Amino acid sequence: MAVFTRLPRSLKFRMTGVVVMLVLAATMTVAWVALVLAERDMKSVIGDQQYALLSSAAAQVDAQFTARQALLASLADTVAESDGASAEGMRAFVARHPVARARFLNLHIYNRDRMLFNTTGDGVAALDPGAAAHAYFERALAAGKPAISPPFKSILTGRPAIMLLHPVLDAGGRAIMLLCGSIDLTSPSFTEQVAAQKPGKTGYTYMMTADGVVLHHPDPALLLKRLSERPGHSDATALALAGFQGWTETRGRDGVPAIYSFRRLRATDWIIGARFPLEEAFAPMIAMRHKAMLAAGAFAAVAGLLAWVAVQWMLRPLGRLRRDIGDIRGGRADIGVLQRGRADEIGALSVAFHELMAEREAAQASIRDSEALISSILERAPDAFVSCEASGIITKWNAAAERSFGWRRDEAIGRDIAELIVPPAARAQHGAGMRAFAGGQAGRLINSRVRVSALHKDGSEVPVELSLGALRHDGAYHATAFLHDITERVAYERKIAASEQRLRTLADNLPVLIAYLDHAITFRFVNATFQHWFGMDPAKMLGRHLVEGIGNGQYALAQPHLERALGGHNATYEHTARIDGGVHTLETTFVPELGADGGVVGIYSLTHDTTRLKEIEQRLTQLARSDTLTGIANRLMFEESLQQAIVRAKRQRQPLALAYLDIDHFKAINDTHGHGGGDDVLREFAARLGANVRASDTVARVAGDEFIIIFEQVAHVEEAARLALKIVEAIRRPFTVADTLMGVTTSIGLALHAGEGESAAELVARADSALYAAKHNGRDGYAIAGQAASSISMPS
Repeated sequence: MAVFTRLPRSLKFRMTGVVVMLVLAATMTVAWVALVLAERDMKSVIGDQQYALLSSAAAQVDAQFTARQALLASLADTVAESDGASAEGMRAFVARHPVARARFLNLHIYNRDRMLFNTTGDGVAALDPGAAAHAYFERALAAGKPAISPPFKSILTGRPAIMLLHPVLDAGGRAIMLLCGSIDLTSPSFTEQVAAQKPGKTGYTYMMTADGVVLHHPDPALLLKRLSERPGHSDATALALAGFQGWTETRGRDGVPAIYSFRRLRATDWIIGARFPLEEAFAPMIAMRHKAMLAAGAFAAVAGLLAWVAVQWMLRPLGRLRRDIGDIRGGRADIGVLQRGRADEIGALSVAFHELMAEREAAQASIRDSEALISSILERAPDAFVSCEASGIITKWNAAAERSFGWRRDEAIGRDIAELIVPPAARAQHGAGMRAFAGGQAGRLINSRVRVSALHKDGSEVPVELSLGALRHDGAYHATAFLHDITERVAYERKIAASEQRLRTLADNLPVLIAYLDHAITFRFVNATFQHWFGMDPAKMLGRHLVEGIGNGQYALAQPHLERALGGHNATYEHTARIDGGVHTLETTFVPELGADGGVVGIYSLTHDTTRLKEIEQRLTQLARSDTLTGIANRLMFEESLQQAIVRAKRQRQPLALAYLDIDHFKAINDTHGHGGGDDVLREFAARLGANVRASDTVARVAGDEFIIIFEQVAHVEEAARLALKIVEAIRRPFTVADTLMGVTTSIGLALHAGEGESAAELVARADSALYAAKHNGRDGYAIAGQAASSISMPS
């Protein structure tokens, strides 16, 4: 305080000091308020823009997944079983589809033999991925559905990768192998959409799984690690893992405040995040704040200096008066000197009025500067900003408004807003609202955000999101509006709605009963197949319990499988139902829908009519084991029957004999009578074999004119010889071919099973050798393996 007591106490100094302090305070206050408001609006703009860019990147990554899954699905439809049987097969498959090789880091085929083939450079090689990978592939093969693997470290490249899997189905719809395509998560072609959205210089983008495993990050050391393993706590990461999408301001693990944005991918439920440190985000505003404070101080100093000079000059009459009074008191002058100049009260009031006017001008200049700053911010805003009087006359029109609606600023200012951007159909309602606004009624749209259509200069309508505000200035109301162009969002929403309608149409026209049940087992969705099969209106089923739709009997069958689905597991069962007056076989699958907490929130029900499939399956099973020409067993059924017969012989300790026979001179028969005649001989030959064996024996045609008979429970060699002789004699009877009698004979090789030390293949080989012995000894007879040629029976 001692310092202030030494300062001059003259009126000049005090007036100058007051002017300096008032100018400084007004300038700094107005500048500070304007900057605070600008920072708040800028934060919202940065957050919204960062989230919009992140959403765009997420959509592009989703599109990549969708495109590659579609490519893999189309490739799976072209994979033959031989393509996955060997490296050569897969190499041929890759050569037929060079485009697919370019779209994936590597292609892989995993077959039912637990073999994994993958592309390596220009070649293909087998690879042992380890027990855990084998287990994962087996589960995927058993599921028979497309899947996306968890992220892993590629054993080929050492880099983070994922794998897209698609089942390859056989004719019966069963998964026989997996066609897989791996994607390098560090590949620029995959991450460039995410990396391109990096905010600023110190900000960065990253990507992680729904449980926090890092997939993309500027720090390579974090890849494939969980963020929870890092020291410290991040509120932003916790929000993202809890399901938050959008932007927020919080601190990271390093304690640095930043703007965080998060967006999830639809295809994988991964999370794309972006971090923009506030220090960089608001660097221009911080620099502007410092410059504004310095400018305010400099302006106040200059104003103080000018005020000091002005006061000195304007108060000179008072100084002269003071000197005159001193001269009068000193006797050096008379009172006449008081009439000089402007040494009166009017002059003093004029000086005071002048000073007040100077102060007001300084304050107005500061306000104009702050208004210019706000106008600059609004001019550079990404959304259209428009303000108008209560009459509708436009007063503000920024650059974004020019881009959005096609009107230049000089064309828009002074025009009625209704003529420029309000569609004709909405002008009557708009006019009523503006009249109410002019009368002081705020209306329901003030301080709210709504979706409306705006008119473009070319006559087209632009969908916008309108944020409307109101302010009162100079006794009149003014309306302010931010208009965000949502053309792309509306197009996307329409696309989604159309897709949903297509899915509904598809679901209603599929020959499959599709339903969705909530946790209480009331219907929430039923497709039109319900009416086609059971004559019940799907709309009337909504909100009703499952038992009301399928009846008590069917519900009793479904209940244990429903309980399994409510426990979080897929459940499939077969049952029958009456459809169109007949009994049909149905297969129903319950698939649980899991909520964010892992609990079951509902159940998807898919029911297929497998009646025709069952019939075809039985017929195919029969055809697969029968010879199409003769109707007897084929080679497949023979091999199965021989294995079973050997097992029974060992278990029952009963001997087993095998007869290998063919038709003598069958080629000559074909050459003479044609293939039709040959087929007649084969059919008659098979019929005679079947008629001359026991019920426990098996007759099979294994090739051309080659047949095999399995004789079970043969007591000794002599019994086998009698059975063979019976066959030889039955064949000797003349055949009728094309209404002509002809002689046909057969040669038979017999072999008795040697016991546990002999395999089925070895037994067949011995019987085949005996057949050649019979042919060598003149045909039309039999030979027993391991005996002399004298045992051959020749024609009588």
